[in-house]
Amino acid sequence: MAVHLQFCVSQQVNVVPYAFKTTGIRVYSFEEVIYHVYHHWRESVDEFLSDKMIQWVAELGHSYLATKMKELKRRDSFAAKILDFLRLVDYFAEDELGTLKTALEKWELRREWEQLKERGDYFANRKEPAKAIPLYKRALQYDENAPILNNLGIQYLQTSAFEEGFACLSRAMLVAPNNFSILLHYIEAAILSGHYGDAAKALKKAYEKDPNCADIAFLLGLMSYEQKDYPKALTYFEKAIAMDMTVPHYVHKAAEVHLQMRQYEKALNTLETATRHDATFHAKKAEIYAAWNDIPRAVKAMTVAVIIEPEATNYAKLAAYHRQDYEPRKAEVAIEKALALDPENNMVKLENARIKKGLGHTREHQAILTEVLKEFRDNYRSDTKITKI
Repeated sequence: MAVHLQFCVSQQVNVVPYAFKTTGIRVYSFEEVIYHVYHHWRESVDEFLSDKMIQWVAELGHSYLATKMKELKRRDSFAAKILDFLRLVDYFAEDELGTLKTALEKWELRREWEQLKERGDYFANRKEPAKAIPLYKRALQYDENAPILNNLGIQYLQTSAFEEGFACLSRAMLVAPNNFSILLHYIEAAILSGHYGDAAKALKKAYEKDPNCADIAFLLGLMSYEQKDYPKALTYFEKAIAMDMTVPHYVHKAAEVHLQMRQYEKALNTLETATRHDATFHAKKAEIYAAWNDIPRAVKAMTVAVIIEPEATNYAKLAAYHRQDYEPRKAEVAIEKALALDPENNMVKLENARIKKGLGHTREHQAILTEVLKEFRDNYRSDTKITKI
């Protein structure tokens, strides 16, 4: 039987990777690019024919491929663009492309806002609100509906942009006034943004709809907590726990109350009552130990969290605890893992800057801070161009 060898288009070693923003995956050859696009086509929508990608391909010495990519950009059909892109080199069999074509055609038939929402939901589920928010905002430009407004509002809350979250969820309430789930999210946003009068009115409405809802007790506790009435907050959180012991964040928030009152042992004892000892549980334990000034135990707890859920933000927290424990080299190892997973995450970048400063790398520290500040400014300018909700 004859052997058919398939040669790579890149015949030289390349040391300059292309990093996909959405997945954080770095590729070094054109074959790796199309492999990424084939398996992560939803996440590659805005990148596989971007100017940056085309320039990188040209710098690899593939000027012919770069020219073809520029031609593909002018096509209208997304399905045709991506399929012809994957055919630029002989890598995938036609039956593999046929399977993808079916999925692409179904996806393309859906309205634009649905596609953007689906991509936003993907990043929301991965706990990456900074990547979900721009997609939800773009979806709103096509159709202002309650699911998008709700999801966007939640993501804003996750990034501590409380006023923006309250604005989104206020609009969602106008669009879907009888949606109980949106009502609860609206109450949370009202509390976190300091609109306590609006929150109180909405809580009354929610109680009339479902007086046995544990979330209402939790939200009453949250309102007391935000107003620094910790004993009252603890009463409500304990009531929420009694109503539903399976919800971890009720327990975590009760532990947080003890933490705020510097009752560290009570905070740990309360946390231990949680029925689910997941990564969030161990990260909260690390936070309590760190506040108690027991950094070695904080490191141990955060190490467990990283083992359970090896995500960028967890590695960044572990790096921070190593730094506080005067272990700069271990901090550097942890932050490098965080950067490999999510190089665009600003929390990760800022911790990296702190570590560089601790190692005496002043120039790198300043360069990272400048980059993060520029990104904040660019995002602000981008936000001002979006139609207000």
